[in-house]
Amino acid sequence: MTLLATIFAGVFIFVFGQIFLKWMIEPVSELRKVIKEVLFCLANDHDTIHNAEMVEKSEALSVGKNLERLGASLLASQQQIPFYKKVRKFCSLPEREDVLFASKRLSLISKSMFGKEPDIHYKLDIYRLDVCEVLNIKDPIQGSMTRQGLKDGIAEIRNKQRT
Repeated sequence: MTLLATIFAGVFIFVFGQIFLKWMIEPVSELRKVIKEVLFCLANDHDTIHNAEMVEKSEALSVGKNLERLGASLLASQQQIPFYKKVRKFCSLPEREDVLFASKRLSLISKSMFGKEPDIHYKLDIYRLDVCEVLNIKDPIQGSMTRQGLKDGIAEIRNKQRT
């Protein structure tokens, strides 16, 4: 009888463990994977994002679509995690609103890449910094300006345009 109880307990623990793995661990891992992809894309495609007018249009469009796909993947991955408010604290995940904000910023980067305003590069950098800040990732572009430095640069360009 104890042998049967041991086998039953072992099977129960195995099944429960698999359910917990599929239900909680894998969705958290998937969200972290998407955040890593966002970091990689922002670092790897930085030149294409800032020089969309000068590179091949198909390459720039591909980067833009990838940014939008990553934004959608962020939202989808976050939605798969049950009890997100409690799990996010335990697993050091960004807040729900921050994931939505990052998704919107990634889409905004994609749509702003072909902008012709003189301060577009500063705006793209601010959007990138926003994404990094809310997702709690380090800015992948070394030596970039601070957020305040970028805002000062935009104000300086606008002042030059007025005069």
